[in-house]
Amino acid sequence: MHAIFAIEPEAINNWPGLRYAVEKFGYSKGLLIARYPGKWERMVIEACKHNGVGDLDMARVVERLQAIKSDRLVRMRLPYGDGGWLENVGAEDVLNKLSAILVRNQVISEKFHSLDDAHENLFENRRDFRVKRTANALAQVAKYVLVASDSVVLVDRYFQSKSKCTKVLCAMFAACQETGALPNQVTIFSDHTKDPRGLDVVRQEYRDLLGGWVELGIEITIYRLAGDQLDQDIHARYLFNQKAGLRFDRGFIEPEAHDEREHETDVSCIDSALVNELYARFIDDRGSLIVVDEVVLE
Repeated sequence: MHAIFAIEPEAINNWPGLRYAVEKFGYSKGLLIARYPGKWERMVIEACKHNGVGDLDMARVVERLQAIKSDRLVRMRLPYGDGGWLENVGAEDVLNKLSAILVRNQVISEKFHSLDDAHENLFENRRDFRVKRTANALAQVAKYVLVASDSVVLVDRYFQSKSKCTKVLCAMFAACQETGALPNQVTIFSDHTKDPRGLDVVRQEYRDLLGGWVELGIEITIYRLAGDQLDQDIHARYLFNQKAGLRFDRGFIEPEAHDEREHETDVSCIDSALVNELYARFIDDRGSLIVVDEVVLE
């Protein structure tokens, strides 16, 4: 799962400090900044004003805060009381949800790090994960990519209208539901040759397995492509949107054998160039794909 850092507003109360801090984060790096609290950006701006930041640098601060909303800030829905930022972030139920806290100078526990002295190792090796092949583990590792957009794309040549596949998808929806951010649209690309049964049979199975989520407002479309459309250049399986993406080496399947679920699989953040390439191929240029049939659940 992406590592979530909280940053004390007072620790980035100037343009160079803000720029230095936020450049370390991004979906493709496996590192995100908690919008904690929801007014975090406003608190950063106020800290800069109190620090006497000039008009030019203040404009840069405001512009940068606006820019990072889409690619590295994530809303956590964590409690925030009447006390100060440090007091609130140090509460156990908040601290347990965060990977690290970057502060100006008050290092009060092992999760706290002074921004000026934080070792580079703190930010390294966050792109790759190893998770058990359970539906819940596969869903949790994808949670922050899932909630980054209201439209999600899955590419997995082995995805079928079977419980071992849809169980993972349902667990992903449940993870989104916990954050209050169910997607509006999910598009899935699979290989028709892996399950060449008739469209009516497959459509009914998908309705039986996913109908409850459709009733909650998620539109799900499954495109079954000709086999050569998902050949060796798309060997791994992907989940992505316009902002971010993950590569799942073993796909979106919870093995039917319980002992196999304990085996770990690799999940990696993919860079923005590949995200753009995948989005162009499967969404923008979808008309060029050879689609055998499609199932639309709405």
